[in-house]
Amino acid sequence: MFQLRPYQTDCIAAIQAAAARGIRRALIALPTGVGKTVVFSHLALLYPGRIAVVVHRDELVAQTIDKLTLAGFRPDEIGVVKAERDEHDRRVLVCSVQTLSRERRLARLVADFALVIVDEAHHATAETYRRVLEYLGAFQPDGPLTLGFTATAERHDGTALGDIFEAIVYERGLIPMIREKYLSDVRAVRVKLAVDFHRLHTRAGDIIDSESEELLLDAGAPEHVAKAYLEHAAGRKALVFTPTVKVAEAMAEAFIAEGIAAEAVSGTTPIAERRAILQRFHISETMVVPNCALLVEGFDEPSVDCVIVARPTKSAPLYRQMVGRGLRRYPGKADCLILDVVGMTERHDLVTAATLLGFEPDGTIQRSLLAAIQEREAAQEAAALAGQLIAQRVDLFAHALLNWVTVTPRHFVLPLADAGSLHLLERADGWCVQQRRRDRSMQLHAQGLTVEYAQGVGEDLARSLVAPVLIDRTAPWRAQPASAKQLEALRRCRVRHLPTITKGEAGDLLTAAIARRQG
Repeated sequence: MFQLRPYQTDCIAAIQAAAARGIRRALIALPTGVGKTVVFSHLALLYPGRIAVVVHRDELVAQTIDKLTLAGFRPDEIGVVKAERDEHDRRVLVCSVQTLSRERRLARLVADFALVIVDEAHHATAETYRRVLEYLGAFQPDGPLTLGFTATAERHDGTALGDIFEAIVYERGLIPMIREKYLSDVRAVRVKLAVDFHRLHTRAGDIIDSESEELLLDAGAPEHVAKAYLEHAAGRKALVFTPTVKVAEAMAEAFIAEGIAAEAVSGTTPIAERRAILQRFHISETMVVPNCALLVEGFDEPSVDCVIVARPTKSAPLYRQMVGRGLRRYPGKADCLILDVVGMTERHDLVTAATLLGFEPDGTIQRSLLAAIQEREAAQEAAALAGQLIAQRVDLFAHALLNWVTVTPRHFVLPLADAGSLHLLERADGWCVQQRRRDRSMQLHAQGLTVEYAQGVGEDLARSLVAPVLIDRTAPWRAQPASAKQLEALRRCRVRHLPTITKGEAGDLLTAAIARRQG
């Protein structure tokens, strides 16, 4: 159990208020990585009747069960309807839509649900979803409260969701969530190919993938992308999105040729092999994973800090989903770098990082998005001084990037001066938040969390314990030369360092060394 974030509490309140107004089929739009599953898991606790959660892919079943258990449901209350599993008599069902939409599976199900939740609800206009929702009584006046959760309230193909849902009852945009530090900051760089994307044609509202494949391979895109990664993103953990399997495999080969550990995955990759590749990616044995249409939805790897979009698209929802894979927060992660593969002669109907984030299509955001927003708002404020409107300044200091120190990929430390230190530790049941005081006593504050929620719990606690300047990664004191006391401590700990080491760097080295010694 853990404290919900303010916007999550507001979202639940908005759903309840809409239901009180008579809205029975409501849509909720929250960006990827801010806890949609957490919201509906906690909301489900408020309903004493039966609950059905319908997910788009089998891989999402386990993630959903984890969040329901974390919210407070007992494991014996939760059943699964997927492939060979048919636990349709439990109070809470997590169902794969591919399985549940089959007539014989639906026929076994007693449609007496108080609450129906549709995850990745932008798929809900598909025939499989309609069949399930109709059987569950979602379109009946006295039917269950039906909630759709999605990162985008629009479909890739432009089909309206209004046929399924009555209203969007809560929505938060991508940029506000970045500004409030619930998602990582963003930088973007264009990888320009000597190719004309105007040659690409459209089918079903988006670029034809086979044409993209030919154009990208003929232009040597894999080699150019690998070199751009080395120039702008070396050392970052990257996902590459491609239009076809052939392009994904060519991307992996190009990265390997540059000495970068890369493996391609797609829907054709056997499940056991796919899991092994993603595990190697998780522990950073593999640094780059090109993929075709596999990791766009439902893939959670918060340590990803580079997204390479090598799939030309006219779909803002699709582009948003791809970029969203790199926006989850992670200890020590400063930002997510987007490498946008574009043509020399650009099509303005194609979505890019610049258009998604609200900047001019011909602008390249090589600096921080938050810094760019600050500059723009400062200019607007200066222009408004002579008039009545004065823009509100952005207070980013209250949400400063905190100075998490990496001990191992499963252990992060945040020094708290006289209050000791906070530790994020990965255990078998998830991540825990532990405070180690100066007297060496320890207190467990939370456990069984995802890494980004453990980080959030830790940072909220840290801000309540010490002054922000002591834990801010960008605090001016960190750039000062290391003190004589720090240098002596480094010598005693036998930690190598550069002669020009700063106070911040010395502090981080000492924090890591002490944490390793204490275990």
